Amino acid sequence: MSETDAGNSGDRWRDHPTIRLLTRGSFARYSAANFLSLTGSWGQRIAAGWLVWEWTESGFWLGVLAMADLAPVVVIGPFAGVLADRWPRLTVNRVFQTATAILSAVLAVLIWQEMIGLGLLIGLIGLSGIVTSLAQPARLALVQELVPRADVGPAVAINSIKSNLARLVGPAVAATMIVHLDVAWVFFGNAVVTVVYVLVMGWITLLPREHRPLPGGVLAQIADGFRFLLSERALRLVLATNLLGGVLVRSMSELLPAFAARSFADTVTGLALLTSSMAAGAVLAGLTLGRGRSDGAMMRGATGAWAVAALAGLGFGWVVAPWAAVAFIFAVGLFMARGMILTQTFVQLRTPDEMRGRALSVHGLIARSSPAIGALFIGGAVDVFGLPLSVTAAVLIFMLAFAAMRPAVLRQAGPL
Repeated sequence: MSETDAGNSGDRWRDHPTIRLLTRGSFARYSAANFLSLTGSWGQRIAAGWLVWEWTESGFWLGVLAMADLAPVVVIGPFAGVLADRWPRLTVNRVFQTATAILSAVLAVLIWQEMIGLGLLIGLIGLSGIVTSLAQPARLALVQELVPRADVGPAVAINSIKSNLARLVGPAVAATMIVHLDVAWVFFGNAVVTVVYVLVMGWITLLPREHRPLPGGVLAQIADGFRFLLSERALRLVLATNLLGGVLVRSMSELLPAFAARSFADTVTGLALLTSSMAAGAVLAGLTLGRGRSDGAMMRGATGAWAVAALAGLGFGWVVAPWAAVAFIFAVGLFMARGMILTQTFVQLRTPDEMRGRALSVHGLIARSSPAIGALFIGGAVDVFGLPLSVTAAVLIFMLAFAAMRPAVLRQAGPL
């Protein structure tokens, strides 16, 4: 290869959307700080669960803790969407991330002073869940104020990569700190990295955004957001597929301990392998979705990816060999993440700025709640019918719904 060819190759690599966004400008600084914050959040989630298990050794109380973290988004999500559309999104994010840091610091002090019990821990985690729910639409909608429209797809893919890497790194760091230091340090560490995130957000430059006052009260604006989503057939189809995929396919991630116990002699090792493989597939999805796509291509790709993930999940439900389980869950993670990334990108680009916070609040509500809903029903079926039949039933329901919606998706997406 000549020096000219080598130089051109290097330029092409540096100009790849993912590399360019991660190495230049405000989005690069924001992403680095956001990754630290996500890592701290995942570590705190593991630490809170560890404390509850140490105190109770009860799966029920672990479920209560999870619901305390999750439930607020169901009620608060639509109001948070209005907040993201009415107020500067960076300011909203900074305010609620500051509140998150304060709550984590309070938890650390209470644990160090041995002044906390089960009820107070769950209450403070619930309060943290409320704060997270209030910040989520503003955080998601901020993407289009950090990058130009042409880079929204790669930026959403990078956000997915960050989330999945944090999901791997955060628990590992938390486990190390619990073993060698004290569990309180995990909460304190989350407070520190969240403060870093808040400070970095004060150091970034946003793209211009035309801010229009929203007419009517909060409830009227929530209703306007839902009316917009219901009036847009393309958004309805993509979000409906995302909802079904979350309930019937993504819910498998909540049942990984059962799959690990079936395929591995050591359940803990098996769970780590399955979780890591699923996350690795999701990271690969983010790395391979760096180029822009038309609206029609995103519609076909998002819905089709969920169908492939469902079929991979069917294989995962039946295999017993450890290597096969790892391979199938990798495929589930890969295609599931492709569906989620393309769905969020489609919602970002299809929605006008004055509606974006409310549209993304619905997307966030689906993303956070649908796996838990599915795990509740599929988990109950597993106790009666076993893993293979329960997974088969879930996949069959999804594929029937997918087949029913596919003609409408293809008509809406237009020709290839």
